[in-house]
Amino acid sequence: MTILKVGKDDNRQLQNVANILAAADKVVVVTGAGISTNCGIPDFRSKEGLYAMIQSSYDRAVATNPDTRSKIRPSLNQSPMSPSKANNIKGKDLFDSMLWKDPDSTSVFYTFIASLRMKIRDEVKATTPTHRFIRTLRDSQKLVRCYTQNIDGLEARNGLCTDMERGKGSRSRFSKKSLALPNGPAKKVRGGDQDGGCEVVQLHGNLDALRCTLCGKTCGWDEGGREAMLFGGKAPECLSCTLQDQSRRDRGKRGTAIGSLRPNIVLYGEEHPAADAISNITTNDLRFGPDVLLILGTSLHVHGLKVLVKEFAKAVHARTGGKGKVVFVNLTKPPESIWSGVIDYWVAMDCDQWVGSIKRHRPDVWRIQTQLQARTTKAGVSSAGKLTAKVTDRTDAEEKENVAPNARPYDTKLCPQRPKQRSPFRNKGSMCDAAGLSQSTVSGEKGLKRKRSMGTLQLPTPPPSGHRRRFCDPADGERLTPCETPSKRRKAKIVIHED
Repeated sequence: MTILKVGKDDNRQLQNVANILAAADKVVVVTGAGISTNCGIPDFRSKEGLYAMIQSSYDRAVATNPDTRSKIRPSLNQSPMSPSKANNIKGKDLFDSMLWKDPDSTSVFYTFIASLRMKIRDEVKATTPTHRFIRTLRDSQKLVRCYTQNIDGLEARNGLCTDMERGKGSRSRFSKKSLALPNGPAKKVRGGDQDGGCEVVQLHGNLDALRCTLCGKTCGWDEGGREAMLFGGKAPECLSCTLQDQSRRDRGKRGTAIGSLRPNIVLYGEEHPAADAISNITTNDLRFGPDVLLILGTSLHVHGLKVLVKEFAKAVHARTGGKGKVVFVNLTKPPESIWSGVIDYWVAMDCDQWVGSIKRHRPDVWRIQTQLQARTTKAGVSSAGKLTAKVTDRTDAEEKENVAPNARPYDTKLCPQRPKQRSPFRNKGSMCDAAGLSQSTVSGEKGLKRKRSMGTLQLPTPPPSGHRRRFCDPADGERLTPCETPSKRRKAKIVIHED
């Protein structure tokens, strides 16, 4: 099956994609650097990306000091004995695990990562509409999980949980009972029925912490001038290892090795320190049976991510009736030879522009139900439908502050409007209709027995408790009353007029 291209002017197909997303119950999101470029954070492989920035920085350094070429061994994947390959440094080399073998490239890596972290911390003031869209999926109880390649940690600014220790969350959060409850503080209770666990899995780590190369413990950047040391190209010592070494020496024992601190990110060729936890979460999410897979802002070049996407695509396409769809949103086209039969829609748009089109074509995806109310007239008939939902959009302040309102999400499946019914007073000559009974029911062979002596009519036994039926009273108007058990039968006094 070929990949269907959807352009920015193809309103029909954009509407189809929006409808698929609006009808979805369980959505898995995979994101890359393309969702953060509008914040000012460069991606990796574009002409203005990180790899190009590193290349230009290296060229300027060589022009200023020719000895730099011999200090920083370029093309770390090549042997140092390959002079033909030793004239250019590649940006991706600073994200390859081979850099640890050379102290000069390690120093450049520390300086570059420290500069990138400072840029994100000081210059990025707000997240993008795509980040807020992922939060909206969470608030509307559609998000199964978000798997991201990004190390900027912007998802956490929107209130999404990135703590791997929270685990996979509760499977019951997608049950009918949980979906009927508002998305309130119970969603954050660890171990509860509505616990979402780790909502964003950071596949390549994050810049928020430092990790010891020896003991694996994490710590912050700001303690003991660690940020300044890393910016200068030097790795600070691990405090936990230092204390353990000192404790052994004080007891007259042999000291232990002291590890150094490095940014808590995963380079190419390295294994994720929380690989077991990620495997458990992924297996759990595949069993959920998601019906939509969204791939946003990534070129899908990393092998591990390819495997992850293909596994989720199989689970999505396994949905009965062919309802499951895989949507890829990126400016670059995915190769047909690799992704044909895996990706259904390629939306050739910027991620934020596509999110804006979702707002235009299906605004209910962004709406939140804040109040459910029934409006009735004196005659017992609603002037605008039996049941109406008051729906509000997110305010500009909420979008800027990235704070999700504590309210039940709007879902037409959970609160549909009742179809219009006949007015109980259309047949004014029949008091049985006013009581919710048809004339044929009373006068038929299987009808109710009239009690003429007291001028009353014994109503039938209501259905079991928990079910609701419609009861009309001429005095009070139409209303809904819970059914009573057979032991609490209600008698309604109805006057039977004889001809």
